[in-house]
Amino acid sequence: MTLKKTIFTSLVVLGMASGTNAATVGVANVDLLPATFASQDTLSDGSNNQMRQNINITNTIFLTEGTYQATSWSYIAAPDSGTPGVTQPVYPFVTLFAGSGSHTVLAFGDTIDTNGGLQTGVSFGANDTFTIGAGGATIAAGMQVPSAAGNQNNILTNTSFGRTDHANSLNFDDAAGVGNTLTTFGHGNLPRTYAFNIEVVEAIPEPSSLALLGLAGLALMGRRRK
Repeated sequence: MTLKKTIFTSLVVLGMASGTNAATVGVANVDLLPATFASQDTLSDGSNNQMRQNINITNTIFLTEGTYQATSWSYIAAPDSGTPGVTQPVYPFVTLFAGSGSHTVLAFGDTIDTNGGLQTGVSFGANDTFTIGAGGATIAAGMQVPSAAGNQNNILTNTSFGRTDHANSLNFDDAAGVGNTLTTFGHGNLPRTYAFNIEVVEAIPEPSSLALLGLAGLALMGRRRK
């Protein structure tokens, strides 16, 4: 076996061993949602504040102990309203989920101005890495429109399935801070689902994967000496 082939084989095996903890949290197949998934929250008139915070508490996932990275997110949004003074800033976040109305922020992304329609693979942004402790934990996907005059939520919603912890500008805890506790919701456990999800991957390979990489390195060194 040539050195090049040995390297290739080792990398393939390592990738198989370390790539098992990629997951989607939130609505799993945003791109397959029906056209009827088209409602929008109350619109702003340019001075009115229609900030929203929504955490999907139906499509949560359980992660084992380890370090993880929120890499990207996807959403379906309404088109820009065109109303003077109205903007659609929004950022994604991940929470440690202890039950409806009880969250701790693990990671939060960059604030973006949403584009209308289906948007997939949007970069999550900064503050994206988090650690799950011994025994594992359940996480949930959230999104928030910052609270300010003229802001509104353009991410589409539907009431036919799923539940969300929902807050507005009058009653919320800000998610833009790792470790922030989110327990104040105007409508906790609301029968409503928003069209977004977040992709999470294991950021640091498990010890078994690191050991495999070490063995691959030793094998290569041995072949070079022959």
